[in-house]
Amino acid sequence: MKTLLATTATLAVLSMGAAWAQSATEPQVDEPLIEETTPGAAMPADQVPETVVPQAGLPQAGAASFLAEQQEGHWLTSNLIGRNVLTPDGDSIGQVAALEIGPEGQVTSLVMTVGGFLGLGARQIAVPFEAVEHITSEPGDHQLILATTAEEIEAAPDFKTLVQKRQEEEAIRAQREMGADRPMTVDPANPPSTAQ
Repeated sequence: MKTLLATTATLAVLSMGAAWAQSATEPQVDEPLIEETTPGAAMPADQVPETVVPQAGLPQAGAASFLAEQQEGHWLTSNLIGRNVLTPDGDSIGQVAALEIGPEGQVTSLVMTVGGFLGLGARQIAVPFEAVEHITSEPGDHQLILATTAEEIEAAPDFKTLVQKRQEEEAIRAQREMGADRPMTVDPANPPSTAQ
């Protein structure tokens, strides 16, 4: 009887091991990512996907129009960047560095790099785009003419981008914060002047 029970228990354990091995090697099937419903069946309210409402003012898909070629008399910005800006006498003022474009898509200013030698000491200035005369002497030959003098170029303020302005403001703010935290030290050999 003991032998029969021991044999039965051994067979049960061995048969369970085979079943475990078989279930471990069978590939598991994941639940589908999309639940299928029968056509016309109502989806539960908590599972209804939100509809995306387009924001006002944004173009709708399919509203774009496409152009096949450049129009006669139109310039490409890729042809303007790096081009020399000349005085009416033909003297070079500088080179086009960038075009500033307003919120309505219109070009508002022409930014140019002036001065310096081999890039050293150069700076950027900007003029209204309308101030620059665009001349096409022959197809593909464009000239940018700005009625100005060397003195006006020298006196023109440096053009600052929004990024440069923010960096300067952050540097000034950080400098003020550091100055407020640090106690003022006075050099006894050079005391601050009290004369007014």
